[in-house]
Amino acid sequence: LAAAGKPVIVLTVGASEASQAAARSHTGALTSATDVVAAACAAAGAVLVETPAQAVDVAHLLLDSPMPRGRRVAVVSDSGGQGALAADALVRAGLAVPRLSSRTAAALAELLPTADAVSNPLDLAGAGEQDLSTYGRVVEWLLRSDEVDTVVLSGYFGTYGVDTPELADREMDVVDTLADAVRSHARPVVVHSLSHDSPAVRSMRAKSVPALHTIDGVARSLALAVQLSTERRAGGAAGDVLPSEATAGTSVGYLAARDLVASYGVRYPRGRAIDSVADLRAAIVDLEPPYVLKAAWLEHKTELGGVVVSLADPAAAEAALTEMTERLGRGTYVVEEMDTGSDVVELIVGARRDPCFGPVVMVGLGGVHAELYRDTRLALAPVTEADALRMIQSLRAYPLLRGWRGRPAVDVDAAAAVVAGVSRLLAEQPGVAECEVNPLRVGPTGALAVDALVLAADAAAKGR
Repeated sequence: LAAAGKPVIVLTVGASEASQAAARSHTGALTSATDVVAAACAAAGAVLVETPAQAVDVAHLLLDSPMPRGRRVAVVSDSGGQGALAADALVRAGLAVPRLSSRTAAALAELLPTADAVSNPLDLAGAGEQDLSTYGRVVEWLLRSDEVDTVVLSGYFGTYGVDTPELADREMDVVDTLADAVRSHARPVVVHSLSHDSPAVRSMRAKSVPALHTIDGVARSLALAVQLSTERRAGGAAGDVLPSEATAGTSVGYLAARDLVASYGVRYPRGRAIDSVADLRAAIVDLEPPYVLKAAWLEHKTELGGVVVSLADPAAAEAALTEMTERLGRGTYVVEEMDTGSDVVELIVGARRDPCFGPVVMVGLGGVHAELYRDTRLALAPVTEADALRMIQSLRAYPLLRGWRGRPAVDVDAAAAVVAGVSRLLAEQPGVAECEVNPLRVGPTGALAVDALVLAADAAAKGR
């Protein structure tokens, strides 16, 4: 259906946390069944809704109306409060209500009899009641300005003819003006009307001008339409997926995990495997302090005290190894150079296999607080670097990466390359059930992974 140009809306169940409870990785704990379905919908050019009412609203908006080309929305209302509420709802839904240029603001002011200042949202301040044709002229100018992708008309329009019958014909004329503007500029106009089913509302719906009864419904539906339009333009598969039924597995250990992840273009600090103090003394000859010491066999090292950072010199490293060996036991440890880069943002990048949809990749705000922030984006794997960049840009924390309060921007392209690499790893390695990098330290000059978790598929899954 999507390939034929038909919008596809999906309503499903399954937001259960049962599968998350048994997760071995942060990636598993941060992704629900519904997250995976949403990622599958995005890959198929469909949108996922939460309720039947949402499905009806977005279907109504998509019926014969042009698809929005982007997130920029102009709000036109017949009261300042109504416009402000509409703007808030649109922004909450992930849309943008941009400032109008001085040229457009001046032109719109000429259309209004008593406009001291014109902004977005635009309050007609009674001009609509004085002359209903003002609605049409203002909307048409906004569509023509090329500064917005959609115009939302919020408030009393659609009700004038019902409450004041002598205005019915003039209101219908404005409906025709709106419909003509939509056809001429190939941009949508969405109306939030106080009327459920007035003659004007029915006429708008018949003429490709969607009219919904709540501003929240308008905001949700328009955001989903933007999502659908964006995914259609992105399009394209990133690569093949080798078949595998592996959904659970056993940790291969840090060193093997690090080597496998690094083979997909992910950069790690220099390090050496050690089993004793003598090994440590030989290893750090080629390494620069400060050092990090890790218990290589532990999956989640921080939680179990299996990592010590900021070891300033060989003596501190030896003392840390002695203490960790007494506490955790003998085994393979790893000593690495510690990343001391400044202005770093920590991300989590992970991939796992869903039993229904196959490999999925996730990126989000990482570090030890990854499950607290729960700011993540998910996609079916593999993804391109362009896909990965869009995932990162959709994070709530994205402003941190672009530079926040005077801090420099970090290398988002390097982070996107890691996301794409991890997604390819799971797509190309049927013997891997899960893979995770947490944290990925992203700075102004690149991205450096400082941990790795790989779960090798159980023997039964490998044999299927």
